[in-house]
Amino acid sequence: MSKQIADKVHALVEKRFTYVHDDKQYMMNEHWTSHANEVLAGDKFSDDCDGFANTCAELLIKEGIDKKDVSVIYCVTETGEDHLVCGVAIEGKTWILENRYNKCYDWAGSFKPGKYEWKYFMKFDDPGQWFKVNN
Repeated sequence: MSKQIADKVHALVEKRFTYVHDDKQYMMNEHWTSHANEVLAGDKFSDDCDGFANTCAELLIKEGIDKKDVSVIYCVTETGEDHLVCGVAIEGKTWILENRYNKCYDWAGSFKPGKYEWKYFMKFDDPGQWFKVNN
């Protein structure tokens, strides 16, 4: 596994993505889905952070990343908004893929997005089971 896979997936999803909040698109507060098939077909898609994160997660798995190394992480942004990102464990680091930044970043590295309050994560080898983030 290499970070190049994460970079490739992030760039591909970002290129096809247009932000639209779930309440405008689906007429509900939350609607989680992946748009991996649309991205692979070369189509654009609209969604919010959870659609971006879930699409990245599915594409990482399709690229051969083990499900145990792929997660979605729930956090609260510096403005108090709920936010979902995709995390992928590669070579001892957790790389974050999200719609607010145009590159992947190391969760524990020097680049710090805003002041996120990291809350819970779910790994794709155990869907539905959420774990508290230990900061």
